[in-house]
Amino acid sequence: MKKTNGKIKVIFIYFSIIIFCIIVTNLNYSKLYNKVTIINDKDEVVKKINMSIPVKIKISNNIWGSYILEDNNSIKQIWNLMNKITNDSLKEKNQVNKITEGSINGTIYYLNGMKDDFEIKDSLKLNKYIYNDSYKVPIINTLKNTLFGYLYTPKNIGNFINARNKVTISNNDKEALKLGNVDKETIKNIIYKSYKIENDKEIVDLTTKSENPTAHIKVYIDQENDDFLKSKSYNVVNIDVYDHNFFVVQYMGDENGRHIYIRGNLNDICRKIN
Repeated sequence: MKKTNGKIKVIFIYFSIIIFCIIVTNLNYSKLYNKVTIINDKDEVVKKINMSIPVKIKISNNIWGSYILEDNNSIKQIWNLMNKITNDSLKEKNQVNKITEGSINGTIYYLNGMKDDFEIKDSLKLNKYIYNDSYKVPIINTLKNTLFGYLYTPKNIGNFINARNKVTISNNDKEALKLGNVDKETIKNIIYKSYKIENDKEIVDLTTKSENPTAHIKVYIDQENDDFLKSKSYNVVNIDVYDHNFFVVQYMGDENGRHIYIRGNLNDICRKIN
């Protein structure tokens, strides 16, 4: 009988210890769960930002206007490039980037309602921090060029043409002819209705068929009475018109000399003018 009572006491003590441990554990979890943590480490902040889901990116340039990215592939591409730049990078605070022709400003909008502002030229400014490590320069340039690629749209190109600025047209045989407002408006509307060619094979096929342009259009972005601005490369857009209903746009201020291939018929109006 005594042995039985001893066993019962041991079992009781054992279960009491288990119950006590469970109660203490639950209390600790409750305290941890309800505890508010303030994150002071900037790297931890970046990690928290990465946990957000970007759903829209707005970008703008003081010459090329604005564009909104809303498709998942484009957003993911930009987001991945930004992560490559910010991860394991040194940061500088409270610098002011000068807005120039080669800079792009933007805002990233997240699913949780948050947003981040950024600016990119030779460095990336994300909110109040600057990322400009020398070994990240190639990625920064890739991001900048990719964003400019989105800004190079027919609508933004057409917006360069207005009643105040100078637009000329020429072919291989004649001198440049300055266009009036009616012809400028016609060309502008045709560009608006055109679309950018993204397929490399289509570009190769078209350029193989049409080696030489039939006409050249030169657009001076700023007001025509400013001779100083007219001499600047960032103020000039060249449009080479080809047969087979396409034309090639080159913004002379582009550091990479990029060509934008666009499907649209400018041949008819150019022949009419010339």
